[in-house]
Amino acid sequence: MLRERPGVRSFGAVKPVLLPVAVLLPLFAAAQKPARKPARFDAAVVAIIVPSDDPAHAALNPAVQEPRIVLANKGTESLSGISVRYGTVGFAPRMFAWTGRLAPGATTEVKLTHLIDMRPGANTFTVSLGDPNGRKDRNKADNTLSGTFTSADAWGSPLTVRMRVPAGNGGRIRLESTRGPVHIDHAWKSGNDTVLSETLRLPPGSYLLHAVDSGKADAASVRIISAGADLLKAVRSAPKEGTLYQFRVETDAPLDAPSRTDALLLMRPGRGMALVDLFAAKSARLSVKNGRGEVLMEWPVPEQLNKEYPIDLSAQPAGSYAIVLSEDGRETQVGLIDLFDAAPR
Repeated sequence: MLRERPGVRSFGAVKPVLLPVAVLLPLFAAAQKPARKPARFDAAVVAIIVPSDDPAHAALNPAVQEPRIVLANKGTESLSGISVRYGTVGFAPRMFAWTGRLAPGATTEVKLTHLIDMRPGANTFTVSLGDPNGRKDRNKADNTLSGTFTSADAWGSPLTVRMRVPAGNGGRIRLESTRGPVHIDHAWKSGNDTVLSETLRLPPGSYLLHAVDSGKADAASVRIISAGADLLKAVRSAPKEGTLYQFRVETDAPLDAPSRTDALLLMRPGRGMALVDLFAAKSARLSVKNGRGEVLMEWPVPEQLNKEYPIDLSAQPAGSYAIVLSEDGRETQVGLIDLFDAAPR
């Protein structure tokens, strides 16, 4: 006889539940059913590399380039031809005929032959495959793939490209069309600080600006300025892969655009010596403040002008000094200069 413990209720023995044969047989048959055999012909699109907002692709594969996708052969027969229908949603689709040899289980990267259509902002790009080798694809589920991408900036022409190459940091600045022509190719070694400026009448098309440096000193600065003297884009160089900026030139793009402000703080040889290279979207004031917020130096800043402001803190005591830009009552810290040793007497 079972005895119940205090607070525990016994329900006695559990009785088994018997299922009818009509229920068990289908379950048994499903468990024994062999896996579906791969189709003889099964082409798949497994990735859209360009254009893509996917962080794995977006930084190194701009939307201004030709589309690049990855095809896979998931069938048992080698593939020699696949028709590819592709394009940005809202534009007429395009066709591409891939030919080659793709073994079962293999993948291949394919570049499609037209620059990407896009509207300002977010876009959707779609790829759809036709029947491989002219034979029916038995698995249509992997024949279509879509992804989102953000359009490149669109500017008018001419454009002025202003480059500031700092001392002590070698590198290269290159501006080229996706169709081939190189418009700027400037390499420099560590040496003197240099400012270069070129005004370019670029034809309609897509362009890549690449700025790379050695990482040994201040970054180089590149400013793209419109015909109306508006700062459209400011780019800083970077070590290793560098900085890549994509843009388009269009005949109907406005020649002017809302201007930006860009300030570059460059250190100079000597204690507390620096330079601010500034382009202001509107009239402003540049100041140097000590740790107590007291203004030590101040300059009026004219609108839409590349201008340099030398800073000399050699006589100041050790401490941190903020470089501050004031526009429309808002203050932005351009940079910080730290002095660790005492000022010479």
